[in-house]
Amino acid sequence: MQQVDVIVREVGLRDGLQIHPTFMPTDRKIAWIEAEAAAGVREIEVTSYVPPKLIPQFVDARKSLAVRLALRALRSPR
Repeated sequence: MQQVDVIVREVGLRDGLQIHPTFMPTDRKIAWIEAEAAAGVREIEVTSYVPPKLIPQFVDARKSLAVRLALRALRSPR
């Protein structure tokens, strides 16, 4: 039997929220990031650097990314 490596990458914070009509508070995004990391997810896309006037959901991009980068269990972005 051949071994297969699988990488799970969470993209809900980026892809899912960019179309959500209501802003998710930063503390809830941080809780989401921390819960995913605690569950063993090692790759999480947390934001996009789209101008907030186009996608207000990412107005807190710097803070969300700082939290994500501080979690050592997560793989560094490529």
